[in-house]
Parts: sequence; C-alpha cells; structure tokens
Amino acid sequence: ISASSKESSNDVSSASSSFPGSNKVDIEKSYIRSLATSFAWAASGGKSGAAFSRTTDDRFIIKCISRTELQMFLDCSPAYFEYLSKAFFHGLPTVLCKIVGVYQIGYHNRLTGKRSMEQVAVMQNIFFGRNISKIFDLKGSLRGRFTRQGNLDKEKSSGKGKQGRKSKSQHRRSRSPDYSDSDSESSDDDDEESLSTSGSENEKESIRSQPREASTDDKSTSIPTLLDGDFLEFTGGRPLPLTDRAKAVFHMSILNDTLFLSIINVLDYSILVGIDEERMELVVGIIDFMRQYDILKQMERVGKSLPMVVGSEAPTIIQPPLYKSRFTNAMERYFMTVPSKWTTI
Repeated sequence: ISASSKESSNDVSSASSSFPGSNKVDIEKSYIRSLATSFAWAASGGKSGAAFSRTTDDRFIIKCISRTELQMFLDCSPAYFEYLSKAFFHGLPTVLCKIVGVYQIGYHNRLTGKRSMEQVAVMQNIFFGRNISKIFDLKGSLRGRFTRQGNLDKEKSSGKGKQGRKSKSQHRRSRSPDYSDSDSESSDDDDEESLSTSGSENEKESIRSQPREASTDDKSTSIPTLLDGDFLEFTGGRPLPLTDRAKAVFHMSILNDTLFLSIINVLDYSILVGIDEERMELVVGIIDFMRQYDILKQMERVGKSLPMVVGSEAPTIIQPPLYKSRFTNAMERYFMTVPSKWTTI
C-alpha cells in the first residue's frame, strides 16, 4: 500500500528537477510553471459540481472552492500545518492529501466593468507517476453511493453476453458446409477495399486516424471514479486483502487523520483509493476535508433524515464524531490483513 504521506512529501521539492537547467533553489519557479500550464479536467465522482484543472506535468490538481470552504480552511490552517509538521518531522502515519496552496483569483473586465473572484485550492496528485486501473471514492456509506458507470457496465456485460449467444446461434444456422475462414477474411478484405476506394486520400487518412485518436483520448481522459457500492461489487462483498505491515500503517493513518478531522469539526471527507496493478499496490489519500459541520450541514442532515424509513441506510451527513466512527468501521470492513510467512502470531 502506498500512502500519500512519505513519498508524496517530496513531490514539490523534486518538481524542479524535471525542468532542464534548474536546481532545487528554483522550487517556486517550477511550481509556477506547473500552474501556468494547467488545463480543464473533467473529474468524475463528485456531486458538488466543482470545476477541476490539472497541470500538464500531472503533479497538481486545482479545484475551485467556495468562499465558505476558503474561510473554513483559513480558520483550520494553523491546526492543519501543525498536524502535517508532526507527520513530517516525527513520522506520524497519515494519508491526508496535501494542500499545496489556496488562492483567490480576481478578474476585471475593463470594457464591461464586471469584476469576478474565484477561490482555488492546489492539491497534490496522489496518482502521479502511477498506472492506475481503477479509482474508488469511499465514504463508508451505501446510501446513494453507486455510480451510473457501474450500472452501465452491468448492462453492457449482460448485453454482450446475450448478443454473443445470439450471434453464435445465428452463426451456426447460417454456416454452410463449404464455408471457410479464408472466405470470410477475403470477404472482409473486399469490404474494406470497397470502403477505402470511395472518397479522396484525405478521407482515407481521416478514417484511418480516427481509431488512433480515440485510443489517445481514452488514455488522456480520466478514469471513472467509482463509489462504495461499486467497491463492494468489485470485491464481491469481501474485504480487499493487504499485507500485515500495510494494513497496520493504513489503520494507524486512518485513526490519526479521522481523529484530527473530528477535532477540527470537519466531516464529509472521503478516501481516494487507486489500484496500481503493475506494482501490485494501493495508492490512497483522504480528500475533501475543507468543510466543517456548520449550520448548512446541519440543515442538510435534517433534510436528508426526514424521508428516511425504518431499515434504510443512514444519511451521509452526520455529526463529525459519528462520521469518524462510521468511516473507520467501514475501512475495517473494506480492507483486511492477509498473513504471510513473516507475520508474527
């Protein structure tokens, strides 16, 4: 398991080495270069509708936040930096996603006289330099925690199975005794030649380049972020296995971070889990911890609790101590220790 604490603490300091002719003194310049080359990023999974951007070097994520979230972070920033200093200097296990900077950006249109102000938070990209195949955003609750992507995948898999059975049956019915694979290949080649002969050379190049563009777009687009219900479906309702050492570090990090967030009255956070199949590791980081339990969250909790019936799942918005308890209990259910020959009994 790869937590976002030790390895990621050197992300900013090592950013300067990626630019030629720069040294460690130019950390701020390299940071500015990264922010100057950011682009809009359609991140999936969140329900807040916030706008995201990502730097071209893939090191930082930029999120637009509200004024309320900005003020809440400024109020909690002394405790936040003190907590991170303990994690950095004293080796305190943590998986909090690092917030590199918080800024206000003002715009002034001199022609119309219109002024606008935006608040952004720059965070580390915990998946930098990783080949992530699946991403899960886990909160420990199952109420409304199932994405459309999971339903679409289900329908596609079931549809493919039905179509496969139909095509096989039709293929058996229509296949004649003198039918051969070479005939099918030649017929396919003839069809391709007939398609390619129609049109100009530019049309041929565009037809040939379209699949390549689609493949590159698929790589550049973000992987769909799945939720708790999708995670349980992915694991078959069983916990995801971790080594004893990884589980111990993960457990201590969750306890430390949730206790800290509960003390500063923060809730509605979640943990981002990425699966790196090449290294056989999990990359994790707690995100969205800039919202305190204020009057708006209390009203949201009451509003979501009213339509509840007996036996239904509890709302996602609850008091910070209860949120902490539910979150830690869910992490114990989602991940388990698998003993090895080095495990001590």
